Amino acid sequence: DVSAFLDSLADSDFIVRADDSVVSCEPAARQGGGGGGEGEAGRYVAAIAPLRLPGLTVRPTAFIRVDRLSDGGLRYTTERVDNAFEGSFRGLAERVTPTITAATTLRAEERCLAAEAEFELTMPLPSWWPIPAPAMDAGGALISRLVEKDTRVSLERVIGEYEARRGAAAAGGAEQQQGGGVRADE
Repeated sequence: DVSAFLDSLADSDFIVRADDSVVSCEPAARQGGGGGGEGEAGRYVAAIAPLRLPGLTVRPTAFIRVDRLSDGGLRYTTERVDNAFEGSFRGLAERVTPTITAATTLRAEERCLAAEAEFELTMPLPSWWPIPAPAMDAGGALISRLVEKDTRVSLERVIGEYEARRGAAAAGGAEQQQGGGVRADE
C-alpha cells in the first residue's frame, strides 16, 4: 500500500537523500540542548551540492523537516537555508542572500504517487537595483525547470524504493511459503 510506504518514509532520512542536489544528510541536533547530540525526529541537516559561478561559489546547507500528513501523505519542508560564499563576489553575495521557501507533498492517489512542489526565492535587492523584465522572466523559468527536474528525480527515486521494497516483500513471502511446505501447485 502506497500510504503505508509513505508513512514508513517519515521515519527515515530517505526522502531528504532522494533529492538530487543533496550531497549528505544527518539528523538535526535537538532544540533546547537536550538529547546529548541525538537528532530530532523528522528534522535533518542536508549539505547541498555547491553552486559554482564565475567569481562565486555558494555552499548551501538546508534544514529540512519531514511530516506525516493526516491523509496518509508526507510533506518535507525546507525550514531554512544557510549559505557559505567563496570567491571574489563573496561580499556582494552576503549582502543580497536570498530567502528560500520550499515544500514538497507526496500523496497516494488511486494507487498512484502524486507530488506537489512549492518553491519561492526572495532576493533582498535595493529598490534602485534595476532588473530588466526579460532577465526576471529568464531567472524564473530557470528556477521552474530546476524545481521540476529535482521533483521528478526525487519522485523517480521514491518510486524505485517503493518497487524495491514491494519486490523484497514479495520475495520474502514466496520464501516463507516455500519454507513452510506450501507449494505453488497446491
